Amino acid sequence: MVGHSILFLGRSSFASEYLSELETLSCCTMLMRSGELGIPANTPSAIDLVMIEVEALGANAEPKPSRLLHRLANYPVIALTQKAKEHRGIEAVNAGAQAYLCVDDVSVEEQESIIDHAVQRYALQQKLSESDGNVLSILRNINDGVIVVDRQGHILEVNPAARSILGLSARWQPDTAWEQTFCCHDGAGRALANSAQLPLVRARNGEKFTGHSGIFRAPQQPDIWLSINGQGLYDSKHALVGGVITFRDITDVTRRTTELEKRAQFDDLTGLPNRSAFHEQLRRAIGRSQRRGQPLAVLFVDLDRFRSVNDTLGHDTGDAVLREVAARLRKNLRVGDFSGRWGGDEFVVCLEDFGESANAAAAAQKLVLVLSEKYSVNKSEVYATPSIGIAISPDTGSEAERLIKAADIAMHEAKKRGGGRFQFYSSTLNAKLAQREELEIGLRHALVRNEFALHYQPRIDISSGRLIGLEALLRWQHPRFGLLAPARFLPILESSGLIHSAGEWVIESACRQLAAWQQQFELPDLSMAINISPQQLMHKRLIDCVANAIANTALDPGCIELEIGDGDIVRKRGAELETLRGLRRLGIRLSLDHFGIGDVSFESLDNGFIDSFVLDHSLIEDVADNQSHQRIVRAAIAMAQGLDIEVAAEGVETLTQLEFLKGCNCDLAQGFLISRPMQPEKVSAILRSEIAGTKLLTRGMP
Repeated sequence: MVGHSILFLGRSSFASEYLSELETLSCCTMLMRSGELGIPANTPSAIDLVMIEVEALGANAEPKPSRLLHRLANYPVIALTQKAKEHRGIEAVNAGAQAYLCVDDVSVEEQESIIDHAVQRYALQQKLSESDGNVLSILRNINDGVIVVDRQGHILEVNPAARSILGLSARWQPDTAWEQTFCCHDGAGRALANSAQLPLVRARNGEKFTGHSGIFRAPQQPDIWLSINGQGLYDSKHALVGGVITFRDITDVTRRTTELEKRAQFDDLTGLPNRSAFHEQLRRAIGRSQRRGQPLAVLFVDLDRFRSVNDTLGHDTGDAVLREVAARLRKNLRVGDFSGRWGGDEFVVCLEDFGESANAAAAAQKLVLVLSEKYSVNKSEVYATPSIGIAISPDTGSEAERLIKAADIAMHEAKKRGGGRFQFYSSTLNAKLAQREELEIGLRHALVRNEFALHYQPRIDISSGRLIGLEALLRWQHPRFGLLAPARFLPILESSGLIHSAGEWVIESACRQLAAWQQQFELPDLSMAINISPQQLMHKRLIDCVANAIANTALDPGCIELEIGDGDIVRKRGAELETLRGLRRLGIRLSLDHFGIGDVSFESLDNGFIDSFVLDHSLIEDVADNQSHQRIVRAAIAMAQGLDIEVAAEGVETLTQLEFLKGCNCDLAQGFLISRPMQPEKVSAILRSEIAGTKLLTRGMP
């Protein structure tokens, strides 16, 4: 260290022991003492540094601290104090001293560092242009952190706000390596590639920057995220002499943002990547596989008959099972493979670098076995088997969306074969995928091109044989495939999100047609049943659509009946229940469709929402011979009568079926025996015949 000529101003008795020791150190080539508060006239040689007793800078001292330090403006000044009065040393620095030290609590290394720091800091101040000097004076007193560095990387200024933000004590002095450790990680936690990217280095090199995001790390304290601005410092001749950075603590904002981003990318229930996050991960994985020239597999996993778990054991148990499925996926995938939750009880998996397709099959079989094992949840034993579809790139395609769709189709093929197994996507399945894609593209234009149409299937009162209503059934007149039934395109409408616009068109069109028939044939009690998708129940727009349809047609709301899947109304989720309440307030009727084929919650029939239910056609088609179905139908009708709920049966094709239903006191029936679904013109002809007294059953099937 370079030695300095030092002048001490203060009482001769103050710090005498410290000063005697200072004279023996290499950092002090000469020590002069004076009791005057100024530079003595008889000073024998040039002075490098002035040390002043801190009491001389007290608030009641004469001259005032600012005046005294102004007299010493040609020298770097260090205020000397004692540990018990350390705050006075800090006050001296705020008044203009370059540094302070406690004479009774300082090591040789510390005082040498403080002396060197004071000299360098003073040297930089002397070099600064007037404008930069004024700026620094202002910055020292602001709430933002401020750090000043010279061209050699020495930290010459750390203002009080910076010390507070970074958790640094007032006595802390940075060593020569601190510049290289300060915010050496960017806002994402990545180490900066080279020192030229460090904020202090950028500033002392004259670079002006704003919004640099960095992490300050120190032992035994949590990471602090900073937003940093920096620029160079210049002397009066515009030569670069150092740099200054200012910064703010953005830790709370960053953590909140990170949490929001995490919630946007990860499923709340399972912690797995959600649909969009998995899609992005898969897209990158496909790029890696293409560069390596290696195959990649996508597995689409669906739990068989999982709805029964929710309906019988409750959604808390179902959610616990889904969390355990996610845990088993994490545990049983190789490092580098990844999984996500696609929605509901559907999961997706990506396998990379698996070699032959047989290895992908082995991985799928392992998951079949692992996911089929018993789930112990809330003292209940739950069993659920998976159906898994496998699509391999590049054979099936090289786009993330196509691979997922192909794996989805293969999964449904596995489910058709009984579930609890895996199925590869094949050339036959590939044709199905191509057709599905064509249908999806066509559906996006079907409404605009007026390709949708409604057919209507009459529903009769069994006791009288009188036509009392119709069910609106959506059809699609495809330009290439002809007239398509809902089974061909309804799943695509739901998966693509087009179900809302299509469903609203159905409601509006069916209500207009019903109003026209009621007016034309003077049938004010004629009713219309309209099927509703589970997705429509999730949104308030369904309520608005029905309300507008009623207002525009002046229909009695009681003539409109919305048919809802039996599992959709027992889900007891907030959004669905709120929609059902809104529909009830409109005065329309609600019906459970496909009743009797699932695990029905009887509570759902006694909760005030349901006016009727429709027995599924699978119960009716063999009711003449199947005694089990006979018992189910009789029990369902008896229960409905006890709850004052109307019962309709669909799929009635024979007189024997109709007579059985009549004997059970079933209220309504529809099916091919009565009439096939038909276009509006044929319905008008039937209604005209009804008015004339000719019943559907006596006319024969139209």
